Amino acid sequence: MLRSLHKELENDIIFGVYAPGMRITEESVMAQYDVKRHAVRSAFGTLESQGLLIHRANRGVEVVDYTPDDVDALYDLRIVLETAAARRTPLPVASDIILQLEELAAQHAKAVKREDFREVYWLNQSFHELQYSSCENPRLAALIARHARMAQPIRVVKYDDKQHMKDIVTQHLAIIKAMGGNCQETYAQAVRDHLPASAEAYRTLYERRFGSHRALR
Repeated sequence: MLRSLHKELENDIIFGVYAPGMRITEESVMAQYDVKRHAVRSAFGTLESQGLLIHRANRGVEVVDYTPDDVDALYDLRIVLETAAARRTPLPVASDIILQLEELAAQHAKAVKREDFREVYWLNQSFHELQYSSCENPRLAALIARHARMAQPIRVVKYDDKQHMKDIVTQHLAIIKAMGGNCQETYAQAVRDHLPASAEAYRTLYERRFGSHRALR
């Protein structure tokens, strides 16, 4: 139950049921999900460690509210971490990993086509966690997974952009192809090409909501 509650809350944060900056109380979650207080506290702790919730003194627990500058910093770090992992991945990766990635990419593409965005989210997470497990540096892979989860509220702002989602599907295939090859720079470039669009879209959306001055706070 503890694991399923944290997953449900994660989904609801990612997809805006709990908006950025919104305060979440233990009591409200207990009532909404019909769970005990210890389960809520465990889920809150997990989501804080993932960077989706933040505990503020005298205010309680809130959904993280990124400024565009926060997003730029996060994506800059992701580029550093993920391209470093690509350059440290022995190529070609094992054929069984390639087959698993191809299956996840196919499932992801089908979920995109039927616009099942919650399934898109989890399949995307599974794809990239498997991808970076191949870098043979567990600490680096764990850092990448953590910052990828932090970025999910940013990524989903483009889920209703059909061309963007088609591009994501294509980029997954390019990543798989590069992982089956012998050139780490080709793989690193495929990783780099997969990252920037969502960050740019988030800045546009944020400035439309609040005005560009809020980005400077």
